[in-house]
Amino acid sequence: MNIWLIAILLFLVVTFLVWKLFNAFYKKETSAKLRKTWGAKMYYWHFIIMISGLITVLIISLLKL
Repeated sequence: MNIWLIAILLFLVVTFLVWKLFNAFYKKETSAKLRKTWGAKMYYWHFIIMISGLITVLIISLLKL
């Protein structure tokens, strides 16, 4: 149970950090009208969640070593 709590908290923190890192780039590359569409939001958040998941898995696996 303890590892799941750590993993979820780590995932949320990493997601926030990745979002903050890529948000300025996303706003620079896309128009405000495009950012309001459902499709653009979905691809953006899919990217953020996939990168965050990968980073979280790498951190957890390194901590288990």
